[in-house]
Amino acid sequence: MNRTIFLLTISLVVLCAGTVLALASDEDSTQALIKRDIAQTRKTRIVAYPYAYYTPETELAIGVGGIMTFYAGKEKILRPSKVTLSGYYSIRDQYKITLGSNVYFARNKSFVGVNLNFGQYADKFWGIGKDTPEIDTEDYVSHGLGFNLDFQIVPLLKFIKVDKSGIIYDYYANDIIDKKQNPFLNSGEVVGSEGGISSGLGYILVKDSRDNIFFPNSGGYSRIKLIFYMQAIGSDFDFNSYEIDFRRYFALKPDKVVAAQIFANMVTGNQPFYELPMIGGGQLMRGYYQGRYRDRNYLSGQMEYRTYFWKRLGFVAFAGVGDVAEEFKYFRIRDVKVSWGGGLRIKFNEAEKVNLRMDIGIGKDTRGIYFGLEEAF
Repeated sequence: MNRTIFLLTISLVVLCAGTVLALASDEDSTQALIKRDIAQTRKTRIVAYPYAYYTPETELAIGVGGIMTFYAGKEKILRPSKVTLSGYYSIRDQYKITLGSNVYFARNKSFVGVNLNFGQYADKFWGIGKDTPEIDTEDYVSHGLGFNLDFQIVPLLKFIKVDKSGIIYDYYANDIIDKKQNPFLNSGEVVGSEGGISSGLGYILVKDSRDNIFFPNSGGYSRIKLIFYMQAIGSDFDFNSYEIDFRRYFALKPDKVVAAQIFANMVTGNQPFYELPMIGGGQLMRGYYQGRYRDRNYLSGQMEYRTYFWKRLGFVAFAGVGDVAEEFKYFRIRDVKVSWGGGLRIKFNEAEKVNLRMDIGIGKDTRGIYFGLEEAF
C-alpha cells in the first residue's frame, strides 16, 4: 500500500508539473495564447458537464467530466493539447476517477501523455477463450490504480519513416477484494486471481497525418506499441504486449466522414487474466461487455460514418468485427463476433470540434449505451 500511495503522489506531481511546464515555457505560455496575433480560435477553453449512462460494464451510472483544451505554443501548425478529468459512480457500487493530459509542443515534434486512474470495479470473468459459455457466477470485485506515461519525439534515426517515436511506462496495481462465487478465480489456477502489479517499459512508433485530432476529415493515424513487463522494474508478472493500430479518414463532404480502423493486440509470457486482450468497451466492438471474451491474441476492424445534421448536432453509424484466439492460426471467419450501432453527437467545443458522444452498440445477444468525450477512434 505504501508503494501505491508513493506512486499515486509521484504520478500527480508528474502530471501537474508536465502541464505547468508546457504552459509556462517561453514558446508555450498562456500569455502567447492571448496575444493579438493569435487567432481567436486558439484560446484556452474549459468545459464541464454532468452525465448519466448505461453500459454493460457499469449498468446505470452517473458522473461528471471536464476538458481543458489549450495550445502549448504559438506556432500556427501546432495541435491543441488537452487535460481531462472525469469520475463516475454506478448502481453496481463501482466508481472510477480519471485524470489525463496530452500535450503537443515544439511544432508537434514532441508529445507528452500522462494518464492516472483509480477505481473500484464490479467486474465479470467468464474464463479465457473465444467460446466461453454463459455462467451465473461470473462476478468479482477489484480495486485498481493505473498510471501511464508516454513521451514521444522525432526519431533520431532518419530511416525510421514515422513522425514520432518514444518511451512508454505502464503501471497497473490490481487488488481483487472479493472473488464471490467465480469458479475460475476461486480455483487459484488462473494467473492473476489474487491480483498483483503489472509494471512495464516500452517503445512506441507513431505516424499521424490527421487534419484534426478530435474530428478528422482526412489523413490517418498509425501506432505500433511494444511494452515489456518485468520483475526488474517492480512487476509481479513477466510478459510482453504488442499492439498495432491503423486508422484512416475520408471526407465525402466537409464533416461527412468515413472512418476505418484495424486493431491487433498480442501478449506473450505469464500475463494475469486482466491484462489479456479483450473484446468490448466504448472504443472497439461496442455492445459487448469489455472482457466477455479474452485471450492472448485479438483482431478487430470497424468502420464508422460521421456527420452533422443540424448546427452542433450530429450522428454516427458504425459496424465492426473482431475475435480473440490463443494463437493467430486459430482465428476463423465463421467464429467472428459482429458489432453495430449508431449514436448522437453534440459539438460543445466548436473551435476544436470536440464532441460529446452517446452510442448504442449491439452485439450477439448483448448491447450497451456509451457516453463520453471525443470519437471512439
